[in-house]
Amino acid sequence: MSEFVTDIGFDSKSLWQPKGFEPHTFPESTWPLLKELNLKTLTEIEGEDLTPVQGMVKQPMAVGTFRHFYNDKIEKLALMWLLISRSIAGGSWVGWPTDDYDFPALIIAWEESKKRLHIIIDLLPIADCVEYEWYREKYLDGLEPVYNEYKDLIGPNSTYRWFRAMQGPYHIFDGPGEQRGRALACEIEYIKEWVKVVKNAEPVKDEQYKQYAIRRKKILQTQLRQRDPLGSVLMRTLGDELGKKSILGYT
Repeated sequence: MSEFVTDIGFDSKSLWQPKGFEPHTFPESTWPLLKELNLKTLTEIEGEDLTPVQGMVKQPMAVGTFRHFYNDKIEKLALMWLLISRSIAGGSWVGWPTDDYDFPALIIAWEESKKRLHIIIDLLPIADCVEYEWYREKYLDGLEPVYNEYKDLIGPNSTYRWFRAMQGPYHIFDGPGEQRGRALACEIEYIKEWVKVVKNAEPVKDEQYKQYAIRRKKILQTQLRQRDPLGSVLMRTLGDELGKKSILGYT
């Protein structure tokens, strides 16, 4: 049994029913990097029990699972791995700081089918990087070499203007073509940088700035919760109850 199966409790390949291609092992490729953060299992958010989606979810249009974690610095870190309509492998990692910290949110998405791959790769700033230029320098500019190496993966940006407005300066979106292995390698490098940032993060001491960062984080989470098209996909494929729990888990 692999280390990933022991730690997380499922094998991504075992869920797949062949449809002409085999998706990349997104969970297994990314988990070892995040495991370094000494994460604990998170089973409840805002009074909502998450355990029904942490088992194996089996619905007519979606089969898969979710995992949720936290530690002293991370409010929630959510893994999704779903096989949708027996033809799309949907994976993501989304992570947020606790209110005592202001490091960027991790936004990693992997949606793979035989015909195409859709990716979102970002460290989403919790503070405005123009008003607080030091924030970009402190938390994000370490991505510059990685971004320069992989920026050819960038394709047409999101059609949602609210989503474009919240993106970080090193955002990579939806243009890998058939460079699937390279796209996954890019996601891995961004996760490595986020792990390093989290490890080095110190609590915010300026109370006024802290309240600003908390408020902005909550706005980002609320907008994703209310507007992210993934939410409607989860509600449609998982049903109202499981869909709601899955959305709360990552926003």
